[in-house]
Formats: sequence, structure tokens, C-alpha cells
Amino acid sequence: MGNVSKFIAVLPAALRCYSVPISVMSWIVPFIFALLSGGNVFLGILALIGIVIVHLGTNLFDDITDYVREKSKIDKGLKTDFNFQKGKCAFLINGDLSLKQCILICFTLFLIGIIIGFYFYLLWGINILLVIIPAVILCLLYPILGCLGLGEIIVAVIFSPLLYSGVFFAMTGRFSFDILILSISTGALVVGILHNHMLLDYKYDTTNRKITLCRVSGSEKNALILLGVFSFIPYINLLFWVISGKLGVWYLLPLITICNAIMLLNVMNTHIKNPDEPIKYNIFMGSAKRAEKMPEIQRNFLFKFLTAQNLLVSFTIVLCVSIVLDNIF
Repeated sequence: MGNVSKFIAVLPAALRCYSVPISVMSWIVPFIFALLSGGNVFLGILALIGIVIVHLGTNLFDDITDYVREKSKIDKGLKTDFNFQKGKCAFLINGDLSLKQCILICFTLFLIGIIIGFYFYLLWGINILLVIIPAVILCLLYPILGCLGLGEIIVAVIFSPLLYSGVFFAMTGRFSFDILILSISTGALVVGILHNHMLLDYKYDTTNRKITLCRVSGSEKNALILLGVFSFIPYINLLFWVISGKLGVWYLLPLITICNAIMLLNVMNTHIKNPDEPIKYNIFMGSAKRAEKMPEIQRNFLFKFLTAQNLLVSFTIVLCVSIVLDNIF
């Protein structure tokens, strides 16, 4: 029983379950859009299960490949110890989970995802594979391409056109150009979360010569400017399509969350000037308030990370309201 309890306790951290809200927030927009277009609720929920399972499997697969890569260097005498940050692969290094267990878990998650994908193939035919196959390939290549500084681009493709088109098609059996328009906005914010995390790790990644989009930008200030681009693309995108007449005026409603974007940039600007300066909670940080009881070092990190995540959550919720109101009026 003790081993089972330990396994259950370690598993959420190993799978990085804290990333699940990103999958849910990315799914909810095409789900509501498809639902109002006559989509099937059950198929939408099944699609969410598949998305979350594959997301968690990819998280674990990423850690497995990093662990194997580092251990190989240690075994060859090229390194003396693992050099990971913020507890990455700790469950493997500490022996909480064995490599075989992790591989089995990863295989099981991907197998469930494949079964769900096969069900949609039987239901809708070969066209659904136009979304499923590229998504699977990119998930498997993520650990490799991420090391080449392409991680953000992979995330953008998976969480924007592929996920949105996939959910909509899974629920309705057809593709939609309008859903691709909306995917640009939330996709940019998902990439912004990853980019923001990389900005927090900029000095560490520079020391370890890890290639990320932040480092490719040349400096923390340039990376902050790029974060600003990711943060404001969602609003520019909606504004453009409303002005062009493709979207209704209700789609301007998410612009009220622009204060969250400004707050994120202010927080990260403070981080660049002085990483150790205490961050005070602000209402525009949303769910980050729960970090107030943490030790100062953890609190500062969570404030910065959760502020980026809250921007996605706030924008997505208001965007869903926009979709409903546009459909009603």
C-alpha cells in the first residue's frame, strides 16, 4: 500500500498536471463555438479527454528524453551530475518512479489517445487524420525540436490551428475558417505562457547554453518585447476581423482584459530589473493570489507564472461570452 500511495502522490508532479488548465482553456473556445453550430456535447468532452491525456503524455515523454539524454552523458563521463532546474525529472533522479514505469505510463497515455483518435476516424473518416497525424508527430518531436529553440512554434501550431480545428471537426464533422481566426488569439497567449516561463529561466538557460526563443532574441529586454507581441496579438487579431466585418462587434469584448496583459508586462519588467524584488498581488493577477502563503522565492515565481496563465484564462472566458452573445444577437 505504501508504494501505491507514493506512486499516486508522485504521479501528478511527474505528469505536470498543473498544465491541464492550458489544455482546458484552449479547448473551451472551439467547444462552445462548435456547440452553437450544432456540435455534439459528448464528442466534445471525449475530445477534451484525448487532448488532456496526450498533453500529459507529452509532458512525461519530454522528461523521459531529457533524463535519458543527461544520464547518457553522465555514463560516458561527460558530466558528473544531473543539471536540471526547478525539480525537473526529480521523480526519476530520486527514484520515486523508475524509467520503466515512466515509459509504461507514457505508452499507456499515448495508447488511450490513439484509441480516442481511432474512434473519431471511424466516426468521421479520413479527414480527421489531417489534424490527428500532424498533432501526434509534433508531440513526439517536441523534446527534440524544443532543444533547437522551436518549442514555442510547436506549441503555437498544436494549441492553435490543430487543436481548434480538431475539436470543431470532432464535434461537427466539418472544418471552419472562423474557428481558425479565433485560434490565433488564444494560441498566441498559450505561447506567451511558455515564453514567459522561458524568460524566468533566461539566466539559467544562458549558463547551460539551452536554445530557447528567449535566448535567440538576444537579451531579456528583447524577450520582454517579444512577450508583449504575444500578449497583444490576441487583441489586434480580434480588432482586425471585427473591422473587416468577418466577426461581430461582440468579439471586441475581450479587449477589457488588456489590463491583465499590461500587468503581466509590468511584472516581468520588474523581474528583469531585479529578479528578487518582492511582487505584490494585484487583482489583475487573478488566481495568483493563492501563492501569497508560499515562501517568498516560490511566491515570486508563482506570481510571475500565474499572471501569464491568468491572462489566458481571463481572455478565454470573456471570448466564450462573446461567442454566446454573438450567437444570440
